[in-house]
Amino acid sequence: MSKTIQFDKVSKQYQIGDSVFYALHDASFEIKEGTFVVILGPSGAGKSTLLNLLGGMDTVSGGSITFLDGQAVSDYSDSELTKYRAEEVGIVFQFYNLIPSLTAYENVALMGNIKADIMDPEEALASVGLVRQINQFPSQMSGGEQQRTSIARAIVKKPRLLLCDEPTGALDTNTGKEVLKLLQDMSRNNKRTVVMVTHNSLFAEVADQVIYVKNGTIEKTEYNEHPCDAKEVNW
Repeated sequence: MSKTIQFDKVSKQYQIGDSVFYALHDASFEIKEGTFVVILGPSGAGKSTLLNLLGGMDTVSGGSITFLDGQAVSDYSDSELTKYRAEEVGIVFQFYNLIPSLTAYENVALMGNIKADIMDPEEALASVGLVRQINQFPSQMSGGEQQRTSIARAIVKKPRLLLCDEPTGALDTNTGKEVLKLLQDMSRNNKRTVVMVTHNSLFAEVADQVIYVKNGTIEKTEYNEHPCDAKEVNW
């Protein structure tokens, strides 16, 4: 039986003065373990809210979130969420968020302060094609190399869930394809669950599952039986 991540009527609301704003309202969907999922929608649609709730960086106002082994993440205490983020979740940001005074190796090895049982940082960097850049500082690397370093930093913890927030947004087309291919391969070859937020509808072609978000609601969910290879995407 395949394991799934489940959102069941999840809402996130904010009080703004006398008004209540729903960043997300009654969101329901399932994500199978080991799939590559794209959350697609325009700016302000609720994509980042979904990502933050899924990653345990924010808490629900209503509904429930269940992780792969049936854990009710939405019921976690602050300390349980901290452990969940440290052990189960890796995050890749649009603008890398590397520490400029540390080398690629040191940026990745830093995750050992968060979780004791991590991969060899050199192995993590090799898996994203950065053997030669291991002792380089971010300022000595291209944008694509910095993003691959941030991916190595995310996967060194051996997370079961990899969350990517517009990971190609700051990259040129060719470099973006390389990063997209890397993420796709991590799902296909390593059976890692990869969830990517984007506003680029072309990325729907490479995903196993596409969740369309609009005005804080799930507009629809589609599945690709035969996703195209990331290298074939043109944007």
